[in-house]
Amino acid sequence: MRHLISHYVLMIFFSGLFFSGCDSNETRSKKTLISQTEKTEPEYGGTINIAHQNAILNPLSFNQYDWVWKTNQDQPYLDHLIRGDLQFGPRGSNENTWEAFDWVPPEHFRGDLAESWTVKQDPLRLVFNIRKGVYWPGRDGVMEKRELIADDIVYFYNHMWTSPRRIPTFWDFVQEWKAADKHTVVAYLNDWNANWAYRMAWGFFNGIAPPEVLQMNDGKGSDDWRLKTGTGPFQVADVSPDDSQTYIKNSEYWDKEIINGVSYNLPFVDTLKYHIMSDEAAQIAAIRTCKIDILENFRWQFADELRRSAPDLIIKKRLNPWGTFIALRNDKPPFNDVRVRRAMNLAVNQEEILSTLLNGDGEMLDYPFSSNWEGLYTPVAQLPESGAELFSYNPEKAKSLLAEAGYPDGFEFDMQFTTRDPYHIDLMAMLEGYYQRIGVKVNAIMLDYPTFRAKMRQPDQAVGYLMNNSEGNPFATLRKSFVTGQTWNPSMHSDEKFDMEYFKTVRIQDKKVRDEKLKELNIYIISERVPIVWLPTITIYQAWWPYVRNYWGELAVGAIRAAPIYARIWIDQDLKREFGCN
Repeated sequence: MRHLISHYVLMIFFSGLFFSGCDSNETRSKKTLISQTEKTEPEYGGTINIAHQNAILNPLSFNQYDWVWKTNQDQPYLDHLIRGDLQFGPRGSNENTWEAFDWVPPEHFRGDLAESWTVKQDPLRLVFNIRKGVYWPGRDGVMEKRELIADDIVYFYNHMWTSPRRIPTFWDFVQEWKAADKHTVVAYLNDWNANWAYRMAWGFFNGIAPPEVLQMNDGKGSDDWRLKTGTGPFQVADVSPDDSQTYIKNSEYWDKEIINGVSYNLPFVDTLKYHIMSDEAAQIAAIRTCKIDILENFRWQFADELRRSAPDLIIKKRLNPWGTFIALRNDKPPFNDVRVRRAMNLAVNQEEILSTLLNGDGEMLDYPFSSNWEGLYTPVAQLPESGAELFSYNPEKAKSLLAEAGYPDGFEFDMQFTTRDPYHIDLMAMLEGYYQRIGVKVNAIMLDYPTFRAKMRQPDQAVGYLMNNSEGNPFATLRKSFVTGQTWNPSMHSDEKFDMEYFKTVRIQDKKVRDEKLKELNIYIISERVPIVWLPTITIYQAWWPYVRNYWGELAVGAIRAAPIYARIWIDQDLKREFGCN
């Protein structure tokens, strides 16, 4: 797995932590190292201020019944059955950077609300042993404090599946949920699903909420954050749209952290604050002036500025876990013709985008399958000729394909994109130019993110839709983007052969056989189906101050689930004062 550290900042590994240094600030750097190595005991209290990966977006909904993708990030009061184990990351064995947006390899699982789980046969079922002594905190007007029990978890899954906004096929492999006793939950399965843990244990839509919350509004739930509670490390205290979300520590939280052989209650900080900032420059100013302590996502254009203006910041870079592409509506002309879709790829100079807009630092092909997935990823050079040529710049062949498909004079089409991503705003100008050269006129329609997202798969979604989608995991990426009728399939791609092979593959229990089939399906989508215009993936940066302790730049131990990471951070207040940040 890729783990890239900025070569412009001196990163020193000492006593289990990364630190930054700078010749122009040698004295402060030495003080930083001394302070860090002397203060190994955690500090309780204080506030951690964060501009997270989606800091330009307000919460999309506090109602889980809406099945929104951003729930885990905005609701750090929720726990899951399973999560990723941070000890496999840089603080431990360093097998996993924990930078992926939504990928937890099975070998890196750790129990969350489920202490353990087993797969059993006759009948096929998953048995979860639920942790004892976990309590729902009381919430005025909602519920009294009480213990979490198996019936709560069964109710959650049954209730969520009644939502009209549920993702098609997502839990179809589950026949029935049952509570075997107070602390044992059993999921009886119709079929084996190799991606079961993502779908029902650590993914986007399975943060466990209490029945008292779910039953509100005649079972449709409520978007009122004041009525929310959960067993996670934090509880929501205030939401100020377009400004911030404030969470306070959950005094009932069950988890602990072992440091130097000593067990500590979590979380360490009293307050977690998410800052909403739609402007990149404002985010950079905020991290430089210590208004925020961690900035999880910024582009290369600002990296050198931060190195100069705040040389003590720890800066790290990574490949964006979001793939970028243009979804072409396969169900409408002209893009219902694969020749036109191939032409739309050949018209784009991907090498030029990579070398100029991305400063030469990115990945040409990183979606559907991530270049981090050894054994599954197929680089451009190893694709069949029909796939590899899509990443070459050939406007003449593009025009020839358009003529062959009945568009010798080109055509005009609408392309929607969002203000959410600065990369897309810059990219759109280049795309308009490329398509103009083959006689295709782009009508670029810029929308705010909620409007943009609401149009996906609706009748008024444009035939061109420039977007990002998380790399996810091999099963999720193929399903959500290319299986017929899926919520995140904005190209409206539908192919009976692909669907049939996908559902057969997800039922295969032999990993070696299954991986070969997944690899074949990925190549088939890229080379033969061509439902989208593949675009380069950007490299992005993150930064944090050295006084942010017990943190190695990890971003998620589930589907954008960072709460267990934030719960383990403490603020070195003395060091913070040394940096003039109080």
